[in-house]
Amino acid sequence: MLLRLLKYNTTAGYLLIPLLVVIAWFPAFASGSWQQMAYDLNPMPLYELLIRYIDQDSTYSAVISMVLVILIGFSLIRFNSKYLFLRERTLLPAFLFIMIATSISSLHRLHPALIAALFFLAALSRLLSSYKAERLSYNYFEASFLIATGSLFYFNLIYFIILVWLALLILRPVIWREWVFSILGLTIPWAFFAFTDFFMHDSLEWSRSLISINFTTTGVLSLISLPEKIFFSLLLLLIILASKNISGAMPTMKILARKVFYLFFWVFLLAVLVFTLAESANIEITVIAAMPVSFLLSNYILSIRQKFWSNVILWLILAGVLILTWIPWLETAGVLSMPWLP
Repeated sequence: MLLRLLKYNTTAGYLLIPLLVVIAWFPAFASGSWQQMAYDLNPMPLYELLIRYIDQDSTYSAVISMVLVILIGFSLIRFNSKYLFLRERTLLPAFLFIMIATSISSLHRLHPALIAALFFLAALSRLLSSYKAERLSYNYFEASFLIATGSLFYFNLIYFIILVWLALLILRPVIWREWVFSILGLTIPWAFFAFTDFFMHDSLEWSRSLISINFTTTGVLSLISLPEKIFFSLLLLLIILASKNISGAMPTMKILARKVFYLFFWVFLLAVLVFTLAESANIEITVIAAMPVSFLLSNYILSIRQKFWSNVILWLILAGVLILTWIPWLETAGVLSMPWLP
């Protein structure tokens, strides 16, 4: 039944997804607690401006973050409708993205990676819009500009500028001016930031210090409980199966669809590398990694002939998210006692 509601763009599906999100986020509204992360200690300038007006332990923070997660999820539906790289218009990418982004309860409040994800999704759309453009494309300037601006909220987004250059290789013939545009788009927001710092402080010491801190500050890994390990192990297994499935289907796919999934592969790989290698990167990078994963898993679920197994996958993901969000809160409230929770 769950597959029937989510496989197509049904009204019931559009209503069901926000309802499930509210249910999963209810413990965040009730507890009002939040876990301090690396980006809270040394926030980037645009994020620092934002949190001056929004308390991190407030209900407003939880509500705004929940709305942003839903907004990004439904934007993925429009993304697929525009480029049609999945075999049909479906709500599955929104459901899967929202479930993955919701599964980490410590991220049920406003955080910079969530805002940066909006800029990243817009940049990704600009990259794909350049495909088969007959004239010189300024999309790479715009994509780089969006990524650079997003990095002023969440520093680790800056590493995804590599995706712009990969897109230039995958989607376009070599046009040297488009490469120059990508560098200009990256430079301008940061040059404006440096100019503002110099204008206000007569030096660049603050901006230099902030960049240095973002290269050295270490985030604390929070995925340590048994349910979290089980849930993300399940996701990893599904990603492996879906990757094997799509690698076999690649020769029969349309050219644009193949190129889109190539880019998605690099988005996921870059997210994994940033999480692994960047000192300040933590579990918040999940909201960016969840974008390509949601499309990969959607393609896999749509390709399964026996709908029973498609429903099993969806129900397991939903059940896992509800367990991860509700049981810790119930345990903290004294309703349940779970010795395997931290």
